[in-house]
Amino acid sequence: MQLAKPFLGVPDGEIYPVQYQVGDQCPPELEAAAAALGAFDADEDGAKPTRTKK
Repeated sequence: MQLAKPFLGVPDGEIYPVQYQVGDQCPPELEAAAAALGAFDADEDGAKPTRTKK
């Protein structure tokens, strides 16, 4: 998944964080953390559905 916001994370096998920029591919092992921080575009597949008012 491509990042919509800058994200700092430590990929598997590394000991130092890596600064990922907008448009970079997010490593699979960091996708949950990036999603929790809102670093993905809301329009991408797998995004949380928006709540509609009744």
